[in-house]
Amino acid sequence: MTLLNNRKICVVGPGLKMGGVERASSNLANALNRHGESVTYIALFQLEYFFKLNPNINFVEPDDFNKGKLSFFKTILWLRRLLKKHKPNVIIVYSIFYAALTSLALLGKSYPIFLSERSSPLYRWPRHVRLFCRLVFWIKRPTGIIAQTTIASIYQQRYYGKKIPIKVIPNALREVNLFPAIERENFILGVGRFNDTLKGFDRLIQAFSKIDNKSWNLVFAGGDQDGQYLKDQAKELGVLHRIKFMGKVKEIDKLYASAGIFVIPSRSEGFPNALCEAMAAGLPCISYDFVAGPSDIIKNGINGILLEEGNINLLSKEIDHLIKDHKLRKQLGKKAMEIRAELHQDRIIKETQDFINKYV
Repeated sequence: MTLLNNRKICVVGPGLKMGGVERASSNLANALNRHGESVTYIALFQLEYFFKLNPNINFVEPDDFNKGKLSFFKTILWLRRLLKKHKPNVIIVYSIFYAALTSLALLGKSYPIFLSERSSPLYRWPRHVRLFCRLVFWIKRPTGIIAQTTIASIYQQRYYGKKIPIKVIPNALREVNLFPAIERENFILGVGRFNDTLKGFDRLIQAFSKIDNKSWNLVFAGGDQDGQYLKDQAKELGVLHRIKFMGKVKEIDKLYASAGIFVIPSRSEGFPNALCEAMAAGLPCISYDFVAGPSDIIKNGINGILLEEGNINLLSKEIDHLIKDHKLRKQLGKKAMEIRAELHQDRIIKETQDFINKYV
């Protein structure tokens, strides 16, 4: 399958370090490239590499700036020179602020820019960033918006107006490896950054401290941070000895394969990538019905458990329920694996193709 008629595509994102935006942008770049496209990934920061790009993707990053903090004017001038050099037919930019930077860099140019917004609809950028984005998009509007969820599309339509086309296209699911020889163990898994309170790990620890079953453990994976505030909470609740903080995990698929239950207790997400990966691995999953994403993904009681947002007692009860009901765990996990087809890269890329081709 060939996408976008072999035109040049530039994907603009922060880089390849661990993170949701980085994962989504690198996944899309790789998928486009696998479908025969000429892809350039423009990283706005010099960062460590966690995710990998296909060898024949042209990867470009700043040489001597943006090593952690963004240099506003240097970035704009660099982007303008770079994009004029590559002359892309389509530019896909991840997050509103980076799209505004790219749009400003291309004032006077007619390159079509599609914004893929990754933040939760509830996230508020600093005031000066919001004013900057408003001004830039008043001058030069994006060609189209790719929203990750139904709720996000409603928020974005209000922001950009009815004249800007918006399409709900969830993240393409990366290839989640299966390990049939690995047996599931008696632990609950949570995945995400420890230093991000929106991940809601404190809520999971609170619920974990309330479950009746004391033989199961809790494992956290993600990020470089040690999660000291979570350790302090767990110690206070008397469950620290039953919780393991793994930090960054390279072979996360093996962890998905060995976990017994996956819980995503987030307060807010742009799109719950870890939830989708856990489902693809056949894990029985429990999620709060937060903004945004789970209600688009989980059919309650069929392919997962969707709970009232923030209900700690209900979360502990549902964890206990799944622990006791091995048959239900297997049933939910098996049905959850259908997400591999629903979010398969071919399907998501085709949706992206149809949307972009409609307006370019």
